[in-house]
Amino acid sequence: MSSLSPKERIFGLIKGKEVDRPAIGSFAMGFIARQVYDLSLRDCYTDWPKFLKSYIKVQEMYGFDSPPLVGHASMGAGEFGGRYRYPSEGSNLQSPAVVDHPVKSVEDVYSLELPNPREAGEIPGILDGVRYVRDNYPPGYDAVSVVVGSPFTWAGNIADVNNLMMWIIDEPEAVHELQEKVVDFLIEYLKVVLEVGGEVVMPFDGGPTESNDLVSPSQFKEFVLPHWIDFRERALELGIPGFLCHPCGNQTKNLKHYSELPGTLAINFDYRTPLQDVVDTLGKQSMIVGSIEPTRFISETEEWIYKKSLEQLEIAAHSPHGYMIGPGCELPVDTPPLNFHMMGKAVHDYAKQKY
Repeated sequence: MSSLSPKERIFGLIKGKEVDRPAIGSFAMGFIARQVYDLSLRDCYTDWPKFLKSYIKVQEMYGFDSPPLVGHASMGAGEFGGRYRYPSEGSNLQSPAVVDHPVKSVEDVYSLELPNPREAGEIPGILDGVRYVRDNYPPGYDAVSVVVGSPFTWAGNIADVNNLMMWIIDEPEAVHELQEKVVDFLIEYLKVVLEVGGEVVMPFDGGPTESNDLVSPSQFKEFVLPHWIDFRERALELGIPGFLCHPCGNQTKNLKHYSELPGTLAINFDYRTPLQDVVDTLGKQSMIVGSIEPTRFISETEEWIYKKSLEQLEIAAHSPHGYMIGPGCELPVDTPPLNFHMMGKAVHDYAKQKY
């Protein structure tokens, strides 16, 4: 069983099969640029084939299982006519940020038109990335997580989170209207992605705007959940196997609602949601992923990472649909290679004793 490919290991775990070890996740974007020559932080978001060419080499070097991720948390704004600012060497950005929101008023919500997904924002580049994986990644590695976000997070990116929070109170119908348009667009986007990538595509959804830092559990149930369920149900009808979901930020009070989302193959909560609670609530439905605090990878020693990894494994390694250890959000760009390596070493050492 030691010869399992990442894809075989991940889907074996999800299906409840006995495999050689828990999976190892990276949640790596800019970190990849620090491991290779001639790949900039900006390239990681603007030249997907270049990023993906390096990604698989880094994946093979460290021996982790998680497929590459194409897209980012700010998506939605640029696709509907806004603009992004990209990270550059020396800047404090780790990923793209919105600098112009296309929707600035409630009136804009109702007049907003759906763009052509083949031409919208960063999607043409993302499609190039999907093609690259389809045509160049070997069997067992041929998978790519494509960011589709959540309807609520995309709505915040399109209209500005500050506006969205005020409209929840003052203009609730506008919040629903905007998400309905987002869902319609996301379905068309998924159709195009699946047309290009087929079985190599694993949609990646979730986001930070629905966190309890911004909305209450009751607001999550009223404003977030209905549109997300609608999107998931329509997406599953297209034939996708399911979703990798990342509830970003503190979503501990939303945890029970995630059990209502259909089609979650794997779920990666933020480190602030206790891993044991995630296993207890969602372990019978989905693979559990995460959730070491990302900043610890750059603020702690390799011994700390190793010990913490073993603690996480004791909690989640025998979850019914498997466990993939990893950071609770994106791995910091400047993570020391030894710290990242020690997380993987902990998995291999644990497997020798427990498997």
